[in-house]
Amino acid sequence: MKNPYDEQQTQILARITNNVVKLNDTLLELNQKIEEITEMNSDLAAFSNIWSHYQRNASLYLLSTNSLEPADSRK
Repeated sequence: MKNPYDEQQTQILARITNNVVKLNDTLLELNQKIEEITEMNSDLAAFSNIWSHYQRNASLYLLSTNSLEPADSRK
């Protein structure tokens, strides 16, 4: 005798499989976007590092040449 719930269970399993495939595709896309963001963040970190070194070196140069104005006279 045929199980009356076989067709219903097959449909449910097909829907679950479909949803898992969609979820997998979405997670792959999310991972790609996260990798892009991580790469941009590392570029920003490198730029920030370069800028802070430049700022420090500029301040040292201005101090060594006595060209740096006191903080209270910059207003």
